[in-house]
Amino acid sequence: MNTDTYKILKLISGENIICELSEDNGKYEISRPLLMNIQSRVNSTGMTESLMLSRWVQPFTEERYFEIDPKHVIIMLPASPGLSIYYEGVLDRLEGPEELSTMDDINEEEIYEELLDELDTDSKSIH
Repeated sequence: MNTDTYKILKLISGENIICELSEDNGKYEISRPLLMNIQSRVNSTGMTESLMLSRWVQPFTEERYFEIDPKHVIIMLPASPGLSIYYEGVLDRLEGPEELSTMDDINEEEIYEELLDELDTDSKSIH
């Protein structure tokens, strides 16, 4: 796991993505981008939030690498170790040998729970 290249980008469009990033000629080159969505839910203990990762532009193109002008990035941060593990787990399931054609075939909540179970932590929170 080379988490040094995993970055979180907040774009001027308002989207948040996690991806692998390198710089080339003043442009950011990203690969394997996933859109980050926070879902809030009310349960018996109060409000909870879950992070859901989904494909960003891959359903619409066969390209693997994307150039982004740095002017379109508001902030760039390194991904935390916990988020990096979750990101890799989602990518493994999306890009695995039985690659699925649509996100409708993937129960993201099950993936999230499986990955949290694999984490060696006492808490089910990823911060």
